[in-house]
Amino acid sequence: MTSRFPVGATYAPLAKATEVPLEEWEHDIVTLAGLGLNTFRLFIAWDRIEQREGERDFARVDHAFALAERHGVQVIANVGGTFASLQGIYPPRWLLDGRRCQQVVDAPGQGDPLPAPRIRLCYDDPAYQQAALGFIRAAVERYRGHPALLAWSGWNEPRVAACFCPHTLALFRRWLEGRYRTLDALCAAWSGEFPLRYGSWDEVMPQPRTGFEHGGYAPWLDWKAFCHENRSGKFRLVADAIRSADRAHPLLSHLCGPYDADIFDCEDVVGTSVYTYFHRREERVERSDGELARALDWATAQMALGNRPDRQLPDAFWVLETEAGPVSWVHNLMPRGYSPRQMNARDMIFVAHGARGLLRWLYRSRISDAQAGEFNLVGWDGSVTARAQEFGRLAGFLDAHAGLFLTSRPAPAEVALLAPGAEVKRLFEAEDCAGKYADLASRWHAALADLGIPSALLNDRQLHAGALAGVKALIVPMRPYVDAALAAVLERFVAGGGLLIAESPFATKDLRAVHWRHTPGAGLAAVFGVQVYDLDRLAEDACGGIPAFDFQAVGRVQGCTVDAAFADGTPAITVNRHGAGRAVLFHSIVSARYAAGDPGAALRARLLADLAAAGVRPWHRVEGVAAGSADEVVVRHRALPDGRRLVVAVNFSRCARSIGLDFPGARPCVLGGSDGERACTVAGSQVRFAAGPYAWAVLTLSADGAPRPG
Repeated sequence: MTSRFPVGATYAPLAKATEVPLEEWEHDIVTLAGLGLNTFRLFIAWDRIEQREGERDFARVDHAFALAERHGVQVIANVGGTFASLQGIYPPRWLLDGRRCQQVVDAPGQGDPLPAPRIRLCYDDPAYQQAALGFIRAAVERYRGHPALLAWSGWNEPRVAACFCPHTLALFRRWLEGRYRTLDALCAAWSGEFPLRYGSWDEVMPQPRTGFEHGGYAPWLDWKAFCHENRSGKFRLVADAIRSADRAHPLLSHLCGPYDADIFDCEDVVGTSVYTYFHRREERVERSDGELARALDWATAQMALGNRPDRQLPDAFWVLETEAGPVSWVHNLMPRGYSPRQMNARDMIFVAHGARGLLRWLYRSRISDAQAGEFNLVGWDGSVTARAQEFGRLAGFLDAHAGLFLTSRPAPAEVALLAPGAEVKRLFEAEDCAGKYADLASRWHAALADLGIPSALLNDRQLHAGALAGVKALIVPMRPYVDAALAAVLERFVAGGGLLIAESPFATKDLRAVHWRHTPGAGLAAVFGVQVYDLDRLAEDACGGIPAFDFQAVGRVQGCTVDAAFADGTPAITVNRHGAGRAVLFHSIVSARYAAGDPGAALRARLLADLAAAGVRPWHRVEGVAAGSADEVVVRHRALPDGRRLVVAVNFSRCARSIGLDFPGARPCVLGGSDGERACTVAGSQVRFAAGPYAWAVLTLSADGAPRPG
């Protein structure tokens, strides 16, 4: 892989729009290296290199590689797709004019669009695939031996292409035939909303919408599942083309964001964009520091959902894009920006979650079209800015301690959170409630962080693969959709001694949104010792003293203990012994209104007591921060190969403050930080962090300082 911590930005040549003139590139690369940055990312854009079929001009890419080698900088080359294209953003025009490749058809029954200046080709067209993969192999062969090459990027921010052309429809029908085997089985599965009969597979068409007036869930769910699996299949084609020419350098994916962490399974290293300007799109005022800190912490935590044991980096990732500079008016984000220290604090939150590379978008801005004069790390003329200098200082620290940051692993957590995977997210989308309920896991994640208890974020795939081994408590945020296979995993976990905490509505439907008649379904009523037989509007403001939201699950006691009741006497919180473990059910949503201050105190108190009974204790305590500002302090633990812990603490606030950090039973050692080692003083297990605005510090904890079970 690399012994350096890759830190840098994207630079020319770019994939779209006009970049800075070629004669300025060397000055920029010299400046980049002089700042202490060691990596830049470039695009190998087919439409610019092969403007006429068979005539390829790699001169600009050659020049960029030569400059990197001359000045000791590493290159990540995006040689594969971008957005919904197999190679680059825009395919060469001759594919349409000469090869007659298929344009994207956006709606059923629509003919081919008239050729516009910008064309979009369907990535299911075999002729397009053959030409694109051939170019990719040729480009990889050209640069695979270059000393500046660090890694290949296989697909930049991959989009799902829902095309209705003959190529895609044929693939969809083959996918359905593989899934259902017979037309009778397909018709039986799709006939929930109305009866269906097909005489041949050629009659089967996708259902592009669903809902009360648009058709049943099952056909739409299958179409969406196919489109997502089809995108994964296209990444495998690109990955195979790259690896057929070069297996020596790692292959990166480049996700649209951490929410996509689990979409691929064949990359060596997961890469992602993490933008937070977009969290503020609809607001005229800036979000508070605490809200941004929580958004960053949660977004990055989701990268754990893509962890796979067979990768080169099974549980780490690279940030390949995040904001490098201000946005003035593009993307309806006018104006947005971070201070230099704020950007470094943001990047250290990424590192705290396992980022092993940091690249910002963009070193110098484009000079035409969208993003011209935007997102730039250095000035428009290439001059060094304060944010570039700050980034260079961060790069120097990360590179100086690369041995620690590149070998840290997730600290084994005793508490896990079940986050919704792609299948469950599609069900929320089908029910038209994704925006309201899909991210409740972020509130539980925040509550545990405020208690100083690390949590592992898991999805269904990871649970089925055995990720609950060593976990003492599993929290399931509001989750109506539970099938028999997941129910069996949950039952075994509780019977084996685990603590299962769930909030309602829970296990009311299966993964095809078919309602269980006895809920919690698939036998989970016996695990919780209560049968929920109705779901009503919440008639009061709380569930057992905890602020609640929307629903009241009405249940009959079947062996459980009622810890708290609603005003009408029905159970609000129930607890049941099952095997060697316990199951706790909140009969409402108790996470939606969670906040770091007083509104969250009741949930934290309940959670702390339940987890203590399961043998889970906080790993650290934060002192000296007002309850309403607790969300501005981020503390994350990583495990080091020698048994020590690596701890990153970030004061994501414009306010300076004295933060007390207590690590029970540990011996902290200060590694450094934004304000130097002197900003932290150690006394026993306690650290006093004199944190300036957007300050961060890195500590190590002695091996015998790991929290003791129980």
